[in-house]
Amino acid sequence: TSLIIMCLLNITYIYGQNTLISLSPDYQNQSFYSMQNGETQNISAENWDIAFSVTSMSSAIRINAGKGVKLYSYIIGDTTDWNNINANSIGNIGPELYNSETSWDIGAFNQHQTSQIDLGWGIYSMITHHVVGDSLYLIETINGNWKKLWIKKLASGIYTFRHANLDGSNDILQTIDKNNYNNKNFIYYSIDNNSIEDNEPINTNWDITFTRYITDYPSPQGGTVPYPVTGVLINNGVEVAKATGISSPMTYTDYSLHNFLNEINVIGYDWKSYQGTYIIDASRCYFVRDLSQNIWRLVFTSFDGMSTGNIEFNSTLLNNSTNTKNL
Repeated sequence: TSLIIMCLLNITYIYGQNTLISLSPDYQNQSFYSMQNGETQNISAENWDIAFSVTSMSSAIRINAGKGVKLYSYIIGDTTDWNNINANSIGNIGPELYNSETSWDIGAFNQHQTSQIDLGWGIYSMITHHVVGDSLYLIETINGNWKKLWIKKLASGIYTFRHANLDGSNDILQTIDKNNYNNKNFIYYSIDNNSIEDNEPINTNWDITFTRYITDYPSPQGGTVPYPVTGVLINNGVEVAKATGISSPMTYTDYSLHNFLNEINVIGYDWKSYQGTYIIDASRCYFVRDLSQNIWRLVFTSFDGMSTGNIEFNSTLLNNSTNTKNL
């Protein structure tokens, strides 16, 4: 048994590799990455405004806030006011709404959720099991166009929603059927193009994603402000432990000393800082328990910023769950 364990430990470090991921200049793309298999998809992050959860029992709707989409509640009326919204309505909106940065299940449209049946954008019926939209929104698209938007319902897995220009023109009723995308987490939609965008790999084929998102960023005046950052979010089912203050992250292996968490921003953005140029925190590493329950050490080594969107890191397999189970 001791010989087998020693052999497995030797095999472990063969899996260590240096990887370059490019999000392209100005962070135009999003990258999905499997710890075991490498990059599984690198795709434009600029072809969508809103994303609908297509997983079972979820009604999360997120916005492309990291790329400039802005969402506001229309606060002076309910859905019967649809025809009353016009260009002057921009003065009748609530505070800007943001996605949760810790959970995929709380999008900007789910803010103001007050109970298990009030899901933010709509009310869940215990009788029909439908979610009926009770809110109107104003949204500024990725192209800078203002639209009015109504998520009308989610019934039998089908989202029905309506959007139009503020003057009422280009009024479109659209549907998205969850059942057509049951192996994804989200399906994406461009309001300006009226197009459904299938931007994700199969949800069992990636562990982490490199992307732009909004975080509560420390303000020089104190407190925090919502601010777009480039970082790493994890897939549902993945867990990560962060180790800081480590003298040699490239050789550190004591993952059992650290807590594994499932908040999607455990890795986040702060492994780097800007000091005239980007500096990597040379005293931290992350341990990623992937969808197959293997444990990897992840160490960032460089970040170019928006000039190239290039990110480099080293990943090493420390614990292969399949081999461990076979001992």
